[in-house]
Amino acid sequence: MNTYEGLFIFGESVQEERVKEMVAHVTGEIEKHGGKVTATRDMGRRPFARTMQKKETGFYVAVAFQMDGSKLAALNARYALIDEIFRVQIVKLSAEMAKKTPPVSAATAPSRYERTDRYEGGSRDRGDRYEGGSRDRGERYVRSDRAPATP
Repeated sequence: MNTYEGLFIFGESVQEERVKEMVAHVTGEIEKHGGKVTATRDMGRRPFARTMQKKETGFYVAVAFQMDGSKLAALNARYALIDEIFRVQIVKLSAEMAKKTPPVSAATAPSRYERTDRYEGGSRDRGDRYEGGSRDRGERYVRSDRAPATP
C-alpha cells in the first residue's frame, strides 16, 4: 500500500455545517475503495490566490491515507462526480517522506498571507539595496559589476 495526501477544496457555496458531512463522505469513498484514512485536518475557509470560476474562497481539508495505487484512478473519477468538491489534489508520498513527516504534512504550510519571514524583521523596507539611504530620496543602487556611466 502506498501513502497519499489529498487536499480537498469545497466550494464557497457549501455551508460550514455541511463541510463535516462532506469530509465523512470523502473518507467513506477512500474506505470503500479499499484505503485506510490515517489523519484528517480541517484547514477552514481560505482565499484563493486568484478568482477561479467566479469564486473567491473555499473550504480546505487535507486527508492522509493509504491505498493501493491501482485504485487511485477510480477514486479520482468518483470525486469528479461530486458537485460540492471544487478541486482535488492527491500526492503520493515516498516511503522516506511518509516516515519523516507527520500525517497531513502538506497542510502544515501557512497561508501565503501569513508569511512574515520574507522580509527581515517583518518589514517590507529593502533599504539594503540602496547605498547610503532610502528610495524616497532617489538614490540609485550602485553595482560594482557595471561599467561606470559616461556623460
